[in-house]
Amino acid sequence: MINDEDEIIDRADDHAVSVGVSGGPAMPCIVHISDTLPDTVYWLSADKELKIGRAPDNELCIRDQSVSQIHARVVLTPKGTAFVEDLGSTNGTFVNGEKVVRHALWDGDKIHIGRQQVLKFCFRAKAQPEAAGSSESDATRDILTGIYTKQYALTRIEKDFIRAKMRHQDLALLMFDVDGFDEIRETHGPEMGDRVLCEIARLVSAVLRREDVFARYDDHTFMVLLRNQTEATVVALVQRIGRVAKFHSFSREGKKIRVTLSLGISSITRKMKNAMDLISDVQACLEKSRRAGRDTINGSQSLRVIHRQMANKHVA
Repeated sequence: MINDEDEIIDRADDHAVSVGVSGGPAMPCIVHISDTLPDTVYWLSADKELKIGRAPDNELCIRDQSVSQIHARVVLTPKGTAFVEDLGSTNGTFVNGEKVVRHALWDGDKIHIGRQQVLKFCFRAKAQPEAAGSSESDATRDILTGIYTKQYALTRIEKDFIRAKMRHQDLALLMFDVDGFDEIRETHGPEMGDRVLCEIARLVSAVLRREDVFARYDDHTFMVLLRNQTEATVVALVQRIGRVAKFHSFSREGKKIRVTLSLGISSITRKMKNAMDLISDVQACLEKSRRAGRDTINGSQSLRVIHRQMANKHVA
């Protein structure tokens, strides 16, 4: 006798195969739908699950307080059936409006994570880089700003952290937000919001070294990985980044728009065991800056000491 779940799997497998045949080389994927950013596609494979949550080590990281650190996962069976599983999240996982614990996905199903995050399961043709007219490196660049993507930055942080630990080298991480970005977008329109992000990316890129890794971490949050820089040099750079944004002339229809940044900085220490420790520390520093107010810098203890010595008055 076949149980209900086996029947669901058989029907879902038949559906997956038929889509692949009728639509050419269609592949299962999860699409993160966003009102403010281009939709992001995450391809599924049977040998790797797609973890979803707020923690940076998730394959699909969503910086939303209503999303749990480890919220859910999507797995693909060897026969091609996709399942979404809730991992004990606080606010639950929903498929087409129905709360689920483990649910087989059909083409077009919408998965709701947290209060506002929407994912879509579907089958798409996975274009080859040559056919798309792009190179492999293009996938590492953010479409709007042209700087590196978050996923590329996370990969580099992990590699550089291991190298810095082995060779006892300096490694620092900077993360910053555009203050009041939602207000800018609501007051001056989404086009102005995009213009501010692009201009911030251009201004900051101009003061960085070629070897520094500058990435768009989230909608209006950026990250910079700095290798072989002393803490004093890092602090001076962070102060400079804050100033170039603060004193740059952003204008809309002749009216000047004041743009400031909240910044968090951290550097590698002996107590840190992996890259996640460094990322978590800089996130905590950025969060303190956000709470302290606009145009604020916060860093780990040793960086704060240097900060004060440089007589910077806006330390959180």
